[in-house]
Amino acid sequence: MKKQITVILAIVIISTILISGCEEQQSPKISTFEVTPNEIELGQSSQLRWVVSDATNVSIDQGIGIVPLTGNQTITPTVTTTFTITAKTSTKTIIKTALIIVNEPYIKPNVSMIQSEFFIEISNIENSRVDQSLVNVVAINKNNSENQTSILRPAIVEGEGNNNYLAAGDVIIFQNLSEFPVKQRWDIILYYRGDVIGQVIFRNPPGPYDSPRVRLIQFKSNVSILGIINGPIDQTQISVVAINKTSGAIQSSMIGPSIVDNDNNQNILSIGDWITFSNLGKFKVYDQWTIQLKHGDDVIGQCAFINPREINLIPT
Repeated sequence: MKKQITVILAIVIISTILISGCEEQQSPKISTFEVTPNEIELGQSSQLRWVVSDATNVSIDQGIGIVPLTGNQTITPTVTTTFTITAKTSTKTIIKTALIIVNEPYIKPNVSMIQSEFFIEISNIENSRVDQSLVNVVAINKNNSENQTSILRPAIVEGEGNNNYLAAGDVIIFQNLSEFPVKQRWDIILYYRGDVIGQVIFRNPPGPYDSPRVRLIQFKSNVSILGIINGPIDQTQISVVAINKTSGAIQSSMIGPSIVDNDNNQNILSIGDWITFSNLGKFKVYDQWTIQLKHGDDVIGQCAFINPREINLIPT
């Protein structure tokens, strides 16, 4: 009896080993899963190709579904996409991924610009988005054709809340206008990916260069400081005045304006600082004011401000 039990146990063990060996041999394998080409322009197509063995079920996501062990399929994704293939047996599952990058076709943008006192405003952009980090501003003297970019030191200042893309509301400022004569003219040219995408003539305005000038613009429920000429400006000598555009009444204390520092220097007014208003909720939506910055008795900057529907708080 013991001999029979021993024989049976031996058979069971051998069978288990054999079955396990068979299962290992039947593990699915994905030898190929690729996209060719793996980078396309929007609207172009690519080929998705796969080779799988020892699987009982093969599927690909992104709406493709069940597929044979070997095959290929034309794909035309509209955005960068990761495809995943899944190969299964009754006991094991393996996956593999393939990435295809979809680039938007490059269309040369058209940027409209206008001079506004000491600054240039971006007034409109047509055709496509413009990566702001790839934009170069060049200043060519109209009188002698000399490239004076490094002397003027133009810079793009954010005006519409998105640092990644150039947009209407952004401003080009110049650091050294006071070093040039009044009415000096330049061609201000925007270059993007090697193309000229915008151009405007800038005429050096007639000062005054002995007092500061500040460029202000409303951004949602706050006012942003976009540009400063003839700085630095002692922030402790700045006052904010709010004049009701309908009645002409000065409502500064009622609106509660204050300057919020954004560059860790509370003594000097800087580009990127904000003017916030603590009591906008007490006024009707679309009430309007003229917001003025005063340096002593001089108005050094102003902009129109409309009470928005939503109040956005700037953290201090």
